[in-house]
Amino acid sequence: MIKVTISNMNKELEIDKINYSLLDILNEGGIEIESICGSKGKCGKCKVIVKNPESVNEITLEEKKSLSEEEIKKGFRLSCLVNLNNNTIIEIPDSSLQKQLRILCEGRSNKILIDPIIKSELIKVKKPLLGNEKSIVDLINEINKEIISVDYPTLKELSNKIEYGLDIKVVRYGNEIIGISEIEKNIYGAAIDIGTTTVVIYLFDLEKGKLVDIESVLNPQVRYGEDVVSRITFSMKNGVEVTNKVIVDEINLMINRLCNRNNISNKSIYEITVVGNTAMHHIFLNINPKTLSFSPFTPILSKSINLKSRELGININPSGNIHVLPIVSGFVGADTIGVLIATEMYKNPEISLAVDIGTNGELVLGNKDKMVSCSCAAGPALEGGHLKFGMRASTGAIESLYIEEDTFNTFYKTINNGKPKGICGSGIIDIVSEMLRVGLLDPSGKIRAHHNERIRKDPLNGQKEFVIEWGDNTEIKKDIVITASDIREIQLAKGAIMTGINILLEKSNITIAQIENLYLAGAFGNFIDIKNAIRIGLLPNIPLDKIISVGNAAGEGAKISLLSRERRMEEDLINKKIGYIELAAEKNFNGEFVMSLNFPKFD
Repeated sequence: MIKVTISNMNKELEIDKINYSLLDILNEGGIEIESICGSKGKCGKCKVIVKNPESVNEITLEEKKSLSEEEIKKGFRLSCLVNLNNNTIIEIPDSSLQKQLRILCEGRSNKILIDPIIKSELIKVKKPLLGNEKSIVDLINEINKEIISVDYPTLKELSNKIEYGLDIKVVRYGNEIIGISEIEKNIYGAAIDIGTTTVVIYLFDLEKGKLVDIESVLNPQVRYGEDVVSRITFSMKNGVEVTNKVIVDEINLMINRLCNRNNISNKSIYEITVVGNTAMHHIFLNINPKTLSFSPFTPILSKSINLKSRELGININPSGNIHVLPIVSGFVGADTIGVLIATEMYKNPEISLAVDIGTNGELVLGNKDKMVSCSCAAGPALEGGHLKFGMRASTGAIESLYIEEDTFNTFYKTINNGKPKGICGSGIIDIVSEMLRVGLLDPSGKIRAHHNERIRKDPLNGQKEFVIEWGDNTEIKKDIVITASDIREIQLAKGAIMTGINILLEKSNITIAQIENLYLAGAFGNFIDIKNAIRIGLLPNIPLDKIISVGNAAGEGAKISLLSRERRMEEDLINKKIGYIELAAEKNFNGEFVMSLNFPKFD
């Protein structure tokens, strides 16, 4: 056993897994450390101070690139690259602890008729006459005038609850009885959106069709990587059981919190609907995602699937149904089906484009007659990853910004009005757009030289950077800057999205002018300034009244699936209607991508 003492938290951890990194050990011990690069030593967020350096491995080259000379002298290390040789004493700076993340839960969708597939009904079983050979289930079938089955745990429960001549409240999933409920209590269901970065659960009263409560968290799998490729790689290397257990355990904790807050029993939840990208879908179902790691990136299944909650270890009624929405392809998942259900673009005659921008961007173009989709590897830059001062959308993140034209002075807003300590995705878009507007950037992405103290060169690597805020005014006591490398990361991300849009338009023989609705889904799309997104070429230049932010439309789709039998029946039909384009296989992909890297020129 090796002991890790955290001196500034008065806490000790004991571990026998010496091949684990210090970051893994801390996370396993319940200390959530900020990390957005998948333990690659690139983001520099997981800093700790090692008090006895002889107890750990030598500092790595990656750490020397991320840490300053002063930090190295003080014993700073990146916990993801630290391996233990002996008992270790560390200090964890407050800046390294995971902060409360701003998570978008609200979405936009059309009204639906509340008609959930899970129903409750009162039945009264008459005492059979002596010599009547019919079973209780046979008698229930006679009452319902149809053949139904009873799930095994409910069968055992039925034997305890049945009283001849008195009403009992049964819960049905189609032609199966899956529960016995107290007459005076309602039955519940939940919709879950498993995102790469966040997880949201919506708890519903199924008898009233009413939202009861919402719970949201950072996806605990981020410790294994910030993007789907990292999660797939980790699952293949360490076993999908590891990543599956982490998400199932977190979902169970979330369900427990929802139930405790609302004074209901876990067993009164009889159904959960689930959306997520294809990697999250496979991992949630405990399916090895290895076929998603190589061309042609084929998923194990694409149709919707229904399983008993006990099969997945989800802590609701053991006979409860888990309904996972269908997926389109290896990188266009059930979350995209959720977006389509929420926007109803698959029903409408006008041409619509759905854009869900994240680490992996999903696009769908079309109407009721035909739809085509693709996936864009935008990377983590639009969510703050791989940027010098990038961070997730939590307290202290610069989320919007304006640059004064003559002085280049900056005026900004931070999340929760905290002291600035980094820049989140929406702030990055504003900064790049404003730099273009005032002439600090040319269309190729180069920072233009000006005689202004905010424009300077990094003394270590010589690359240009623009100072957003001086260190005296920041929480981290460092100048917050955007670098030439940061600009390049944004160009790569926005270039990937626009390349996908252009190829979809070309393959569908549709022009930008023909797009009647651009549905902007997801947290990133909800918080960005749309004008600035157009200015940098992240979105096509179309009239603003055609661009509709639909919030967490994937979550809305999961909710609709929970509450509407009719709409659920449409899910697999939607799936069959969508074509998929593998962008990298298109002959004009490279040419389109190169052209999309430059920033557009506006009069």
